[in-house]
Amino acid sequence: MKLFKFLLIVFLLISLSCSKSSKNENPKTSSQYSEGTSIIIGVLPEESPKVIYEKLYPLKKFLSENFKRPVLIDIARDFKDLEKKIKEDKINLIIVDPATYCELKWNMKNKIFPLIKPEGGIAETRSVFVTKQGNNIEKIFDSLGKKLALGEEKSSFSYLIPLSMLRDVDISIKDFKSVDMLQKEQRIALSILIGNHDIGAMSEITANKYLKDGLKIIRYSEPTPRFLIAYINNLKKDEVETIKNSILTRADRELLEAIGVEKFSLAEDRDFDYIRVLIKNLTGKDYIDYGSKTIKVAILPLYSPLTIYKRYDPLMRYLSEKTGYEFKLVIPKNFEEFINIVSQGKVHFSYQNPYVFSIVSKRYSIRPLAITVGEDCTTDEGICGNEKFRGLIITRKDSNIHKLTDLKGKKIMIVSPTSAGGYLSQKLYLEKKGFNLQRDFKLIDAKRQEKVIIGVYKGEADVGFIREAALSVWSNEVDISKIKILDYGDYLPNWPFAVVNNQNKELTEKVKKLITNIDNPLILKKAKIKAFKEATDEDFKILKILSN
Repeated sequence: MKLFKFLLIVFLLISLSCSKSSKNENPKTSSQYSEGTSIIIGVLPEESPKVIYEKLYPLKKFLSENFKRPVLIDIARDFKDLEKKIKEDKINLIIVDPATYCELKWNMKNKIFPLIKPEGGIAETRSVFVTKQGNNIEKIFDSLGKKLALGEEKSSFSYLIPLSMLRDVDISIKDFKSVDMLQKEQRIALSILIGNHDIGAMSEITANKYLKDGLKIIRYSEPTPRFLIAYINNLKKDEVETIKNSILTRADRELLEAIGVEKFSLAEDRDFDYIRVLIKNLTGKDYIDYGSKTIKVAILPLYSPLTIYKRYDPLMRYLSEKTGYEFKLVIPKNFEEFINIVSQGKVHFSYQNPYVFSIVSKRYSIRPLAITVGEDCTTDEGICGNEKFRGLIITRKDSNIHKLTDLKGKKIMIVSPTSAGGYLSQKLYLEKKGFNLQRDFKLIDAKRQEKVIIGVYKGEADVGFIREAALSVWSNEVDISKIKILDYGDYLPNWPFAVVNNQNKELTEKVKKLITNIDNPLILKKAKIKAFKEATDEDFKILKILSN
C-alpha cells in the first residue's frame, strides 16, 4: 500500500509537470484548454500508475492537441470502481481489454459504445502459456500435475482465453496440482522464473519481456486486440466524431510507434462476440445480443470459438454488407447442442458436416444451399480436396497395430457418432471390410477432433478416427511425428451451407448466389476453403439413408 501511494504521488507529480510544460510550450493552446471541460479516460490498474501513465501519455497528448481540451487519465481501483464511475458520468472514454468491455457493455447497454480498436503491433497480441527454460515442459500436456498461475478473472489474456485454450484440448484446472490467481501478468512471469509456479498464462507482449530472463512460450492463442477505446454516452455526437476522426486520420507514425500499434480502425460491438462465446462456455453468462435485423448462422463447433470466428466472421461481414442484414455467428458448445439448436429452428442458416445435416433434416425442414469445395491440407500446399472429404484411422507409431486385422478388440476414440470425418467415413469403410463397430471395438466418444488426436497421443485409446484435415490444424498441440495414419475412410460429400428457418425467400436466394459467387479471395482464404458450389438434395441421398 505504501508503494502504491508513493507511485500515485509520482504519477500526480508527472501529471502536473507535463501540464506545466504544455503551458510553457504553447500558451495559445493553454488558453483554449481552459475554455472547455476535460476529457477523462478511465482505465483499470493492470500495471503501476507510473507505467500506465507513460504508456498512455502519447495518446493523451495527441487527443489534447487535436481536441483542444485537456485530457486526464483516471485509474480506477478495480472493475467495480470503474463501473461506478461510468454510471456516475465521471469519465468519458475507457481503455479496457475485450472481456472487460463485454461485461461493462452488458451491464450498461445504452451507456457504453465501442469506438476504436488497434490493429497489428503489440496492441494486437495473443494469449500464451509460458514456463521456465529447462523445466522439461515442451507441450501443454507436459504441465499436467504442475502448479499453474493465472491472472485476474476478468482478464482476456491471462484468464479467459487461456482457460478456453485448455478446454479446447480437454484440460481442466483440476488436472493441475494447484491453480493460483496472481492478478498481474508481471507477477505470473516472476513467479515462474523463481520457481513458485511451473506454468502460467499471460499476453504475448508481457511474455516477450521475460524471454531473455529464461521464460519460454509453449502455446499460443489466435491474435486478438489487447484493448479497445470505447466512449460513454455523456459525450456529444460531434465530440465522439472529433475524437474518432482525429485518431483515424491524424495519428502519425510517431504516435503509433509510441503505443505499439500499426494502425487504428473503427470498432464494432460484434468484433468481440467471440469473447462473449468464451465467457458463456466458461461461466454460463450469455452476453451475446442479437438485434431485430440479425440473421443467425450456426456453425458446427469443430474448432475453438476463437478459431471459428477468425475463419467465418469475414464471411458473415461479407453477407451483412451485401444484404443489409446483420449476419452473426452462433457457436454452440458441442455437436449435440448444435443439433438441438438447428432442429428447433432457432437459427436462420447453418454450416455443418453432411452427416449432421442428414440427422437434422429428419427433424426439421433444413435445405442445402451450397457445398464446400476444398479443405485444409495435411501438407504445406494450402487448401486441397474438392467436393468430397474423408476421415483417417490413426494410431501411435510405437503401437503394435500395423494393419486393419490388428484393430479387433481395441479401444477406438471417435469424434462423435454424429461426426462425418470422425466416425461415418471410417464406419462405412470398415463395414466393407467385414467389421461391426459396435461388436468388434470399444468406442470412446471424445466430442472434438483435437481430443481424439490428444487421446491417441496420450495413450488413452489405441486408435482414433479423425477428419483428414485435423492433423494439420492440430499439429502444434502434439508431436505429430509420433502419430501414424493406419488407413483412410470412405469419401463423403463436403460440408453444406443450409437454410434452416428463414421465411424471406428473396434473402435465401440472395445468400445462395452470394456464397457461390464470392469474388473476394481473402474470405475464402480465411475460411480455408476453395469455394462454395450450388447444392441439391441429390448430393445427400446416401447420407439420409445411412443416418436411419
